[in-house]
Amino acid sequence: MWNFFTENLSDLESYFKITDVDQAIYDTIEDSEELECLILDISPDANLDHLFRPLENNRTVEMMLGKEKARLQNREEHASWLRLYAIKLEPGHYIITGGAIKLTRTMQERDHTLKELAKMEQVRNLLIEEGVVDAEGFEDYTNELLSNNK
Repeated sequence: MWNFFTENLSDLESYFKITDVDQAIYDTIEDSEELECLILDISPDANLDHLFRPLENNRTVEMMLGKEKARLQNREEHASWLRLYAIKLEPGHYIITGGAIKLTRTMQERDHTLKELAKMEQVRNLLIEEGVVDAEGFEDYTNELLSNNK
């Protein structure tokens, strides 16, 4: 993380007004632990739809295999830059494709976030090619893969 924040210090300073790399590392570790707890605390009552939001801020309607993002909403000092990215199969069912530290306004501004966009698109395209459009279809697809690998 030291290398990442040192290399991206200008983004950290301009967008978040933070100049202390050690503080950025500490905040990232803290956020990752909290986000991990949220994800691992998946119970029958959990609602992942409260955690994930459409990747495009202006998207107002559901779309088939929508690209989604998750981040902590309750960080006090500054907004969380830690993101998880996923494809939404249906309400409450997501395929996590990756994650990133996003220090810029858009993902298109940096190579590491552009790679996350590409991964989401690859997963979405694979699901479409395989005819997977919902949780049941994904379960069937994974069961078929498992039975073919035995």
